[in-house]
Amino acid sequence: MLFLSFVHHYLRWHYFRAWSELFHVWLNLLWFTIHFFSIPQLMRTWFSPWKRIVEERGNKWNLEDLAGFIIIGLISRLLGFIMRTVIIMIGLVCLFLVVSSGLLFFVFWFGAPFVIIALLGVGITLLTA
Repeated sequence: MLFLSFVHHYLRWHYFRAWSELFHVWLNLLWFTIHFFSIPQLMRTWFSPWKRIVEERGNKWNLEDLAGFIIIGLISRLLGFIMRTVIIMIGLVCLFLVVSSGLLFFVFWFGAPFVIIALLGVGITLLTA
């Protein structure tokens, strides 16, 4: 009778309380991954200059200063776009890995007691055979 009580309490913990706590841990991992790579902030500033590197434009109309201002601005924005795209892609790959590994873990967590019972049954039949 004590064994059945233990099994009942374990299964109740395994499928209700632990399931909820594991889900919250998974949500925290998702939040961490999104904020570690700063995905929302990088998407908002996708075309901003890299490291705010810009050339100051002088007040006078000098063609050389204007060309330097435009070229350095374009190069800095292009570099910022490339670097932010790479970081966003790495972040999305890591986010995909966290989501897929979390789903695989929940499938494993759901089936683990059945696998334990099946392996116990196979072990007993191998011992008696």
